[in-house]
Amino acid sequence: MSALSDFFTQLGQNAQLMQAYQQDPEAVMRAHGLTDEEIAAVMSGDMGKLKSLSGEGDYQSYLVISHGNGE
Repeated sequence: MSALSDFFTQLGQNAQLMQAYQQDPEAVMRAHGLTDEEIAAVMSGDMGKLKSLSGEGDYQSYLVISHGNGE
C-alpha cells in the first residue's frame, strides 16, 4: 500500500484525524509524511495523478475525501 493510500485509510478510521484534516488538510498530510507531489495532487483533485501515486488497486479508497474549508 502506498503512503498516500495508507494515510487515507487512517483518515477513514480515525475521527480525530479527520477533524484535524478538515481544519488544515495540508498540514495534516505533511505531518503524516506525504510528499509535496502527493499533497499537490490531493489539493488539486487531480484524479489521474492520485491514481498514479496510489496505485491502481488503492485508487477508490479515498475518492470521497473532501478537503474543502467547510464554507
